Order: sequence, then C-alpha cells, then structure tokens
Amino acid sequence: MSVPRKDISPVWTRSFPVSREPKTIGEHLKKKRFDLGIRQAEAAHQMGVSARTLSLWECDRVYPTWSQQAVLVEFLGYDPFTNPALGAPGGNETPSVASLSPDKPISLGRQIKRRRLELRKTRQQWAKEMGVSVKTLWSWETDRRQPSALLRAKLGRFLGA
Repeated sequence: MSVPRKDISPVWTRSFPVSREPKTIGEHLKKKRFDLGIRQAEAAHQMGVSARTLSLWECDRVYPTWSQQAVLVEFLGYDPFTNPALGAPGGNETPSVASLSPDKPISLGRQIKRRRLELRKTRQQWAKEMGVSVKTLWSWETDRRQPSALLRAKLGRFLGA
C-alpha cells in the first residue's frame, strides 16, 4: 500500500536548487511554485501568463511589468516588490525604480515619484490625473523643474500632505 507523503517534495522538484531565503523576484516565484509542488505550466496558467514568461521571470532575465505585479502578489500571498533592490539587475523598469532608497534626503521630486510608485501608477496615468504633460511630470520627478504654487497645492493632495 502506498500513501502519499505531504512532507516530501515531488521527485521532479528535488533536482532543482531553490533558495531558502529568496532575494530576487525569480527566486520568490520559484520557491512558492516548488512549495506548492506545481510545474511552471500550471503556475503560469494560474497567473494568466505563458510558461515562457514565467520561466524568464524565474531566471531573473525579465522583470514583471506594473500590470503583472498584482497577479504575482496574489500568487505569492505577499508583496516582494516592497524591496526596490529586487528589480535592479536585468529589469525592464528604469534603473531609477530601484534607486528609491529611504536613506537619501527626500526632495519634492523624489516624494512625487515615490508616491506614484506606491500607487503603482505609470507616469502617463499620474500626469493625466494631475492635468499636466508627461514631460512636465518627468521634470518634477527628476528635480529639473519645480511645480508652480497652484500645482504644488494640487500636488499636496496627491502626496497626502
């Protein structure tokens, strides 16, 4: 008589190295998938992406886009994107996404960018809500220009000030 044991991983998962303490998005995904004992195709189906996309994420060759991150958070059961260092190598987001360190003094531009990223909005979405051009918003976020007094008051509501 054979009884399935839940404390032992499936045979196919034993030959692949999986990090006990994941440091990248790919390692988080692979660890969760192996903990569930499911193959890439099944995990990809659950997330609504192709197996190739999941493979690229797990190998950290491609970083999930904003629209895909909510699906990953739901699959994982937690948000690994709160650590900006996870997306730095090989990411498809701009390098500045990973540079929002809380150690640096916070300028108005950094506050704007941080709030936009917390809300998971693209620059286009945020600019439309603010009623400004994408180029204007970019110049604020990079501290190349400062918003006018009128727009600064409107911006204060978005920043929660």
